Amino acid sequence: MTPAPATLAALSAAVATVIALAACYLARIRMPRPPVGVYTAGDVAALCTGVVLAPLLYTALPGAAVSALFGLVCCLAVQFTLAPLLTGPRSWAAALAATAATTLAALTGHPGAARTGSDLMIATAVVGVANLWTQSGLRSTHTAALAAALTAYDLAATTLTDTTARFFTQVQDRPFAPLLALTGGPHPVAVGLGDLLLLTLYPLVAAKAHGRTAAVTAALTGLATTSAVSACFAAGRLTTGFPLLTALGPLIVAQHLYWRRRSGGERSTAQWRTGHPLPLPAPRHTEPAAALAAPAPEDALPGTWLALADGRVLGIGPTPGQARRDARRNGAATPTTARLL
Repeated sequence: MTPAPATLAALSAAVATVIALAACYLARIRMPRPPVGVYTAGDVAALCTGVVLAPLLYTALPGAAVSALFGLVCCLAVQFTLAPLLTGPRSWAAALAATAATTLAALTGHPGAARTGSDLMIATAVVGVANLWTQSGLRSTHTAALAAALTAYDLAATTLTDTTARFFTQVQDRPFAPLLALTGGPHPVAVGLGDLLLLTLYPLVAAKAHGRTAAVTAALTGLATTSAVSACFAAGRLTTGFPLLTALGPLIVAQHLYWRRRSGGERSTAQWRTGHPLPLPAPRHTEPAAALAAPAPEDALPGTWLALADGRVLGIGPTPGQARRDARRNGAATPTTARLL
């Protein structure tokens, strides 16, 4: 059965609303940073491993147990999202009330109300998680790597194996299912939780790392991708579940590479919070004469590499790459000249 175009358009509007709410939250709310240190490639790898293993674990559990587990996770996510807005125990009261109302609607045979409650909690949780990761220091590089890894997994789990199909059959029409669904049944008009999280997360990270233009571009790209897939369903060209990340993931990676190349770097969370200006574009031409004339730091040892631009030493290191990374840590754009001392 082909979904109604109005329902598909409503799904794109719902995604746009979540992205807009997340952006407003980022602009107005400062979340307390959890004591997790700095994000590294290992953290991204661990997160990807969890995403891959989670559906395998869930398919081994009864459907009721999966719903209870997702309900608990949603409740906690809603609470920490609302905590900066509702002081004291009010955030806990709101989260518990939403969880209880959604559960009660499901148990009393009101699937529409249960689906609405689940959607509201999923949307709130996505806004909170995306802001938590962004404000905790997740870099554009990490987000692009996460998108690339999840694209490969989504393609394998959806088209090469039946992992996704079995999982969604298990959670179909259950409360707190990991998707934003406007309709129920075996073929719902919905977007998966992972897809919605990446659609929301990358514009926030792009705003922090590369500024407003990058953020707006990321949001519009995500919405255009979602709308294009919806149009294919409306035209009957797609009739079964489509792994959205197979289209969205490469676009996120491409945007990251473009902005990285254009600016030569990205702002850290600390720089973003203090209003640090965006990294300047790297010079298009090297300056060999100025590089040769630039004085070396007094404490630099023979064999040390110097990263230079505009006739100034911006970073030092034992290799050209480490010298350039040192320059980026000092807040400079990636230099185009390196010199061995």
